[in-house]
Order: sequence, then structure tokens, then C-alpha cells
Amino acid sequence: MSDDQKKQCFQFQGDSQAQREEQGMMAEGEKSTDSNSSSSTSPTVLRKKPAGGIPDYPQSPKRALSPPNVMATIPMSASDEANGYQIEEVGEPLQLHHALNAKVADLVQFLLFKYRMQEQTNKAEIVEMIIRDDEQYYDRIFSEATNGLNLVFGIDTIEVDPVVHTYVLVIALGLTYDGMFTRVQGMPKTGLLIVALGVICMNNNCAREEAIWRALNIMGVNSMENHYIAGNVKKLFTENLVQEGYVEYQLAPDSDPPYYEFLWGPRAHAETTPRDVIEFLARINRIN
Repeated sequence: MSDDQKKQCFQFQGDSQAQREEQGMMAEGEKSTDSNSSSSTSPTVLRKKPAGGIPDYPQSPKRALSPPNVMATIPMSASDEANGYQIEEVGEPLQLHHALNAKVADLVQFLLFKYRMQEQTNKAEIVEMIIRDDEQYYDRIFSEATNGLNLVFGIDTIEVDPVVHTYVLVIALGLTYDGMFTRVQGMPKTGLLIVALGVICMNNNCAREEAIWRALNIMGVNSMENHYIAGNVKKLFTENLVQEGYVEYQLAPDSDPPYYEFLWGPRAHAETTPRDVIEFLARINRIN
């Protein structure tokens, strides 16, 4: 990985982490009049770990859509409750728990960078750039990060060389649209689309829009607010994904009082199947 790529990667990490921390502070009710300006103008600092092992990280604000916080939270029907995703080992020190969570979040951002650059990565590079001398936790960090990348962003991490553990990053379920503005701008939105398609399947192939908003809200995505992944959430689902052919958005026939509903669009039917979507979400829900 070149020096220029490293600078790009960690600039992207810094920007994304600032956004996550800002959303986390807002979710906990903290007030800050200059949070937006500070996240865009403050210098990016690459976190380095002392040679003595995992450092004593202070407890950071809740990270919005951090992988450990969203696992197993997809409601498979309008009435389902979200299940909490428990990652802390029995008797595990809180300091270690927070430190590994930070590594998971950093690896998610690193893999997102690789996806955006359309580059492969491998275990050696991941250890060098993210894991460092905590390699004994590699399997745990890698598993949680790739599962989070899968659920939140709809990106699969596929091993193409089992000898040196080389990975490619592709859109999940054979879908061809990730919602990014260009190859290196925006954030993949396929995970949100898959969630919506799953909710439609579990509501007799026709879901009220409130069921979609409720599912996304469980993931920390509010349809009434701009989000750092989805942008204008309502516009994404009622306009962009409709135009792309992934969903249909219509006034329910003979509804009194009137309400709107979502159905699968022709492009969704052409690229994947309800069975594959349900199996994808069920697999995510089994992770604990």
C-alpha cells in the first residue's frame, strides 16, 4: 500500500470517525454548537498503539451504526423486537472490550476504503495497518468487522486466496447498485436496501412505509433526518431507489385512511430473490 493510499485511507477514517462520534453525542443528548465545523476542519490524527499492548482507551461516545451495535437488529416483521448483540466475553476487562471495539470500527473503515478504491487486501496488510501487535485477536476483530460491513453497508468480504488470506470486497447478493455518487464518493447504501427488501418480504411482499422506517430507525437511521450513510433517507427510498427500479412506492389501493406502501421493484427481482434476502438477514441475526 503506497504512502499516498495510506494518507487517503486514514483521512477517510478520520472523517468517518468524526461523523460517527458527532452522531453518537447527538443521540445521547449532548449539545455542541460547533460539532459540524470541528468534524470537517480538525486535523486527522492517526491513532497509534504503544508497544506495551492494548492502551488504556478512554470510553468514547457511542458510535452510530458501529457494527457491534447493529448486529441482530433487523425486525423480520412489523411486530418483531430487536435483539441486542452481545460481544463482550464473560469476565473480559472493560478496557479490552472498548479497545477491541475500536479496532473493529477502524477495520470497517479500512475495508470501506479498499472497497471504494476497488482494491484487494490481505491478512498481512490488515495486521500491519489496523491490528498491529494485537494479532491474537485477529479472528474476532476480522469477523465482527466483516459482519458489520455486510449488514450496515451490504458489502461482502470474499477470500480469494486462502494461502495468504487475500480478500476482495463486492456488493452483497449480486446487486449492482451501491448508492454511491461516484467510485470514491458517498457511502454504500446496499445494506439499507437489503433491510427494506427483507421487511417487504416478511410483510406479504407489500410493506407499509411505516414498517420500513421502523426497521431503519432500529439501525439508527431516522427517515426524518439526514444521515451520514443514507443522506436524505426518505428521498433515498421514495425517489432514488424507485428510479433505480429496486422498490416501488405507491398509495395503497382502496386504503381508508390512505397510506403508502413499498413493494419490490423489477430490478430487485432481476438481481436477487426473496429467499436470498431472507437467508442473508437470518444469517446476520444468528450472529451473537
